[in-house]
Amino acid sequence: MTSFRASVPLLALALTVAACDSSDPLDPPMIDGQLQVEGGRGTAADLVLNLDADAGVQSLTVAVDGGAAEAITVADGATQVTYSFDIPADATVGTAYSLAFTVTDDEGQTDTATGTVTVGRLIDTPDDYEFTRDGSTTVAYNGQINRLNMVAEMKDYLKRADRGEVISEQVLLDMFENAGGNGGGNFSFTASQQLKNKTFAPDLDGGLYEDFFARAAAASVAGNAGTDAADGVAGLITRENSGNTILVDENGREFVQFVEKGLMGSVFYNQIFNTYLTDNRIGPNVENTALRDGENYTDMEHHWDEAFGYFGAPVDFASNWPTERRSEARFWANYSNVSDPELGLNTRIMDAFTAGRAAVVNNDRAEITSNTDELYTVLELTTAATAVHYINDTLGHLDEGKTGEAFHTLSEAWAFTRALLFSPRRQITPAQIDEILDTDFGADGNFWNVTVAGLNKAKSTLVQIYPELAPVQDDL
Repeated sequence: MTSFRASVPLLALALTVAACDSSDPLDPPMIDGQLQVEGGRGTAADLVLNLDADAGVQSLTVAVDGGAAEAITVADGATQVTYSFDIPADATVGTAYSLAFTVTDDEGQTDTATGTVTVGRLIDTPDDYEFTRDGSTTVAYNGQINRLNMVAEMKDYLKRADRGEVISEQVLLDMFENAGGNGGGNFSFTASQQLKNKTFAPDLDGGLYEDFFARAAAASVAGNAGTDAADGVAGLITRENSGNTILVDENGREFVQFVEKGLMGSVFYNQIFNTYLTDNRIGPNVENTALRDGENYTDMEHHWDEAFGYFGAPVDFASNWPTERRSEARFWANYSNVSDPELGLNTRIMDAFTAGRAAVVNNDRAEITSNTDELYTVLELTTAATAVHYINDTLGHLDEGKTGEAFHTLSEAWAFTRALLFSPRRQITPAQIDEILDTDFGADGNFWNVTVAGLNKAKSTLVQIYPELAPVQDDL
């Protein structure tokens, strides 16, 4: 009996020990936390993992996009871990990286969780065309500013002939080629750039501007001798509103307008449309990660800036540009101002340039493409609107019997219509452009033959091709 009674407490002890056996499984580990995050390219995106492991964490790993698992260090007793994922510097907006996290506790039990890092914007679009990196600007387009200055000074030189002075073909050639880095001594500045090697290839091959220069120089001799312009005779014609004279060719076309507005198309638009907004300069294979040697910009950033530089706008250019600052808007920016009240062109153009440049910084291919498309569209619309504006002016001058004023504004209408040629995405055909220039603006391209009917036909053609002009066609 004694042995029997002694066995009872022994059995109870055994049961108690069994109930507390440390070999009983604990709850499996768990991972949760902030696992869906966004960040810009070239930055670190932090994912916060909450770890619940009663038995302690043996290991924590992550596998990116199905790749090999990599260990993540977890401090003893830690219940939260921050994992920093380095977003590649060349990542594009919208790219998503899948991160598979696995935790294993000291009992060998595991849990998995999936995190996602989505590439978002590195910067927001600024109000003005101003971009910085590490506190310094990333915007540079000095070469474009130099070329704008070259055209401005060529125009000033050509206007001497409007006053009856003789001008030199060689001086114009030297300025076009920037001989000696200072236009053969005719520029007020020095620069390494030139206009000639940026001119639209067919115009260059055809010697278009060399011909203008030669004929302008010859006509200036006639003007200096007091020759009045007439049908078939180059010379001076008086603008009735100001009393000033302008030098025109034998067809009544003003040399200053042909050269200035012509180069706005052959150089400025040509470079925007056929160079800087193309895949060769802003496409997906263009360097947009490493900074150019010695500079604070990537190749793609710089190419976009150069397109903007040819537009000629101040960095804060937008609708309702104040009259007192009008001189700051140069060339194309100045002429977008002409039709801005009716069409809101300034804002559309600046929004596209600024948002597109931000998209380059963000490496947002969809936004780059969208804003490039908008620039092709709105810059072409600006050109057509300006052509219609000068057709309207010419109609008014003809109605008043002011031939000198009519030839001045018709020369501008001619040059702006021709500038439509330079967009590879143009809505108007070369044949339609030729019809306007060679027939509607005067039979055989002769302004002395221009008629009201011809001008209205040209205007109608432009409005039909660019229907946004229809509601405002008489107000431009």
